[in-house]
Amino acid sequence: MAEIKDEMSGKKVVGIIGGTGQMGIWFRKFFEENGCKVLIAGRNTKLSHEECAKKSDVVIVSVPISATVDIIQKIGPHVRKDALLMDLTSIKEGPVKAMKRYSKSEVVGAHPVFGPSVSSINGQTIVLCKVRGEKWFLWMNALLIKNGARIKITTPKHHDQMMAVIQGVIHFSSITISHTLKELGIDVKESREFSSPIYKLRLDMVGRILNQDPKLYADIEILNPLAKNAIKAYLETSKVLLKIIQKKDSKAFIRYFEEAANYLGDFKKEAEECSNYLIEKLVERGAR
Repeated sequence: MAEIKDEMSGKKVVGIIGGTGQMGIWFRKFFEENGCKVLIAGRNTKLSHEECAKKSDVVIVSVPISATVDIIQKIGPHVRKDALLMDLTSIKEGPVKAMKRYSKSEVVGAHPVFGPSVSSINGQTIVLCKVRGEKWFLWMNALLIKNGARIKITTPKHHDQMMAVIQGVIHFSSITISHTLKELGIDVKESREFSSPIYKLRLDMVGRILNQDPKLYADIEILNPLAKNAIKAYLETSKVLLKIIQKKDSKAFIRYFEEAANYLGDFKKEAEECSNYLIEKLVERGAR
């Protein structure tokens, strides 16, 4: 371990491909605050993608999901063998395969599970996939932990399976909730006057998602190959519950409800405590 530390000492040059985007700007500040020199390459910068890759110890691809593999193919051969190539997309299998194929460098897949609006990395989750090599993975992992990040290490495939639900299903349901309100002609502001804090919180989450870049969410839903099956499973279970309601079968409803509750186990109590805290904060905010 001491050998790795000695070998990794000194100021690092971090090159961010797509560094003029919101996440690129966020990570530029992060690495500069941690003593790194940061190079930026974007569509309108003097520094080309290839030159940025050649000059950097750490090359980070921070571009839209749909462009990631093409960019990796373009810059991969220019990344030094003793350097690190890493991406920041919310899909991992495709980018990781491309990084392994088109470069000779060490490779790490990364997914910051937060947006550029956060003020600090402290307490934020970053998923890391250790793909090829060790020294740069250890360096990146240590740097993120030092700044308070919560690190989840997994494989690209398992990451995409989890994101098919965490992003694919949840975003799908949020978008469809808004369209349901639209089809029913519900006035959103008036509906909040009839509602509990839980409804308001749920609607806040829907509004938060729909206030983001639609292209990003299109890529998340369409380009994760596992999302389609997850969404199909969501729709099938919804149909089961709808049939129970249409038949006015209270016993079946209770049974279906209890099956879901039993699956969550002890998490139910934790969720209630957490949501109670959020409700109290929402009520306090509304009283001001």
